[in-house]
Amino acid sequence: MGTLQDVGFWRNLVSFFRPQMKLGKGERMPPISGGSSVSGVTVTPEKALKLSAVWSCINLRSGLVSTLPFSLRTADKKSAINHPLYDILCYAPNADMTPAEFWQAMMTSIDIHGNAFAEIKRKGERIISLEVLDADKVTIKRAQNGAVQYEYNEGDGIRTLNARDVFHLKDFTVDGITGLSPLSYGADILGLQIHANDTTAYDYKNRFKGRDVIVYRGAGQGGTSILTEKQRDETRKWLEKFSAASEAGKTPVLEGGFDLINRAPSLSPIDAQLLESRLFGIEEICRCFGVPPQLIGHTSKSSSWASSYENTVLSFQAFVLVPRLTRIEQAIEHKLLSPAERKILTPKFNTEGLLRASPDKRASFYTSMVQNGIYTRNHVRDLEDLPAVEGGDELTIQLNMGTLNHAAKEPLKD
Repeated sequence: MGTLQDVGFWRNLVSFFRPQMKLGKGERMPPISGGSSVSGVTVTPEKALKLSAVWSCINLRSGLVSTLPFSLRTADKKSAINHPLYDILCYAPNADMTPAEFWQAMMTSIDIHGNAFAEIKRKGERIISLEVLDADKVTIKRAQNGAVQYEYNEGDGIRTLNARDVFHLKDFTVDGITGLSPLSYGADILGLQIHANDTTAYDYKNRFKGRDVIVYRGAGQGGTSILTEKQRDETRKWLEKFSAASEAGKTPVLEGGFDLINRAPSLSPIDAQLLESRLFGIEEICRCFGVPPQLIGHTSKSSSWASSYENTVLSFQAFVLVPRLTRIEQAIEHKLLSPAERKILTPKFNTEGLLRASPDKRASFYTSMVQNGIYTRNHVRDLEDLPAVEGGDELTIQLNMGTLNHAAKEPLKD
């Protein structure tokens, strides 16, 4: 129990009000996702996911990674199908999830919390499953000797896990141990967008709604245009009659000095700027997640990203996907492979499917690779999801499309 003189007590207290960037020795990092914003809105994962831009960005990023082909390859670039980890990562990470579901859950947790955790289940020294942990219930703890442990709150108690038993993926990190939550550090942007959406929704519900007003211009009691209580009651009953659903589409007949005036809604310059700020907020959210706006359907304004689809995908892959995939591959090597296995096995995500351009460009690329002895015909057919053919495993060059072996044995001519 910390005292008021304990430095750790005040440090833990401050961490509740602002995100913590580094985990020092003897400190604990409680789960943080979201936070308060300058606009007064408290950003939570539930509120953030109600923003279409946040939902689309996270769904796009996690969906792409989860559907990329993954392989555990040997030194000669062949699949290590006999290794126990191959079945776990390629077919069934655990009893409840497919590989696509497992990776999407992990990627979504990274985009929301900055960290994703899976408990490594072993039978002896053999890994038998990866069980996804709720990042909202995981506290990272670093001992004075630098050792990292994880405290998992299961509701009926807290279970402590050693670093060896946790497959930990992290997003942008400062200390290499904990990832920073995008929702926490983007709380001001998200809070402003949530507040703008709520304000716009209120305006559409109230201020922007046209309203019919009935004005009494006749002479009431004492010759003034004021109704008596009896006349008001009769008028209300008469209006209720024509407001019923069964009377929809019928036009009431006004008499006795009643006029119908329609007050159309108006859009002030301030309201117009509010709508523009909502569009700008979408671009701000895309900037937080590194997603080109056009990939989530935001095409109302010109963007500095590449104009063509092919160049957009190339840019997104180079600047966003490759760093994330590299961190995942290295985490697999570090946490799931032994030191001896790291020298002969390589985990690899295949991103070639994302680079499929138009048929003409793809055909030109394949022709160049085949004619220069880089790809075999069967390799190209495999990329196009076609069966192999006999004789298609020979590398060829442009010399009458002969094989490399034949060209090497051919005597030189004058």
